[in-house]
Amino acid sequence: MTGPVRPERGAMLELDGLLEKLQQLAAEGDRARYDIDERYRWVIHRLWIAVGNEVTHLDPAVAQTQPWDGLRKLRNELAHIRLPDIDEDKVWRLTTFRPAALRQRLRDMRR
Repeated sequence: MTGPVRPERGAMLELDGLLEKLQQLAAEGDRARYDIDERYRWVIHRLWIAVGNEVTHLDPAVAQTQPWDGLRKLRNELAHIRLPDIDEDKVWRLTTFRPAALRQRLRDMRR
């Protein structure tokens, strides 16, 4: 009998680091900065793309569940749709509210 499926540790550590950077960026600005500072916004986009990339390196049984599959889908949106078509409200909400909870889930998964 085998234990529960364990996601790949390196991807989990990388995910945690990326989410920490997103938390730091959210703390350094606000929605007004996000709207007017193109570089700030693009760095946040790029970090979410990197998060989605790391999700693909988790165990497939984990990567296909929520919230991880949603992050992979967000990555695809940010990487492939035109910049004017990005839902910036969604990206900002995720940036300000999700990283801490996602980091906690990663910690729980590592136990």
